[in-house]
Amino acid sequence: MSWLLEDDNPSVKYFTRKDILGENLSIKETDALNREILKSEPVKSILELQNPQGWWHENNFTFNPLYKNTFWQLYFLSQLGINKSNKSIDKAAHLIIKNMQNDKGSFPSAGRYTGNLTCMQGITLEMFLRLGYTEEDFMKKAIGFITDFVYRTDYRCKYRQNFKCPWGTVKILRALNWIPQDKRDEAVISASNRAIKFLLNHNIVEAKYPRKKPKSSQWFLFGFPRGCQSDILELTSTLVDAGLNKKISNIKAALKYISAKRQKDGTWKMEFTLNGRMLVDIEKKNKSSKWVTFFALKTLLKSGYIKT
Repeated sequence: MSWLLEDDNPSVKYFTRKDILGENLSIKETDALNREILKSEPVKSILELQNPQGWWHENNFTFNPLYKNTFWQLYFLSQLGINKSNKSIDKAAHLIIKNMQNDKGSFPSAGRYTGNLTCMQGITLEMFLRLGYTEEDFMKKAIGFITDFVYRTDYRCKYRQNFKCPWGTVKILRALNWIPQDKRDEAVISASNRAIKFLLNHNIVEAKYPRKKPKSSQWFLFGFPRGCQSDILELTSTLVDAGLNKKISNIKAALKYISAKRQKDGTWKMEFTLNGRMLVDIEKKNKSSKWVTFFALKTLLKSGYIKT
């Protein structure tokens, strides 16, 4: 815990105080931590690469090229704790909204994978909720589209031979978890319940989700930040954030798996990374990771698997 609270990673320090220690941070404390985050790496380096007009990499607004353009820098910054109070972030966010959201509220993909991809709808929704746009009209449209999309498709993906997509399900449930309880209507609750039921109906530790191809090794490699793919830690953390705990045998087995990956010094290692594919790298592969350790520790504690 003391390692996570060190000053060298203000983002992890902030989330540890808020989500693990449960501190009720004052406005003054939150503002001070936000200033620390803005000055920290990799946040500072990402922001320095932003064009004055608000975009990154190229003046084009799509999900591609993966991990390099405006959408992905905004997503990574949201994961690092940045929000819309920063003017340059708000400018970039409105460029994405203007150029990517359609009249129905969705954020469709173009290029190699086209249409409304389950994973990207979830990633986009989570990003904007993290940035603080919960009450905006465009968000209400996005949430309405996603809940209707889930009702119609039940998390099926045309790029998975129309099987339900566990990665996409995790991404949408992660996003729905960010909607305040008093803002969740029946459609949101139904979409969440569908996600939970599907994810729990298959062995989490063995990643036995239906598909024609062999299961991906990505499931067993913990990493941060994650893109379109997911892993056992992210999946389990998402279910725990949705209110589930160690009393469910499938989750308990996943928690045991997560705990077993803990190193002798008490930390967890970064096994998967997008480094080299992003504009700015985050931590180092095969080294102890404050981000992975934070998510693992938060999940184990919140689920009741371990106690402080």
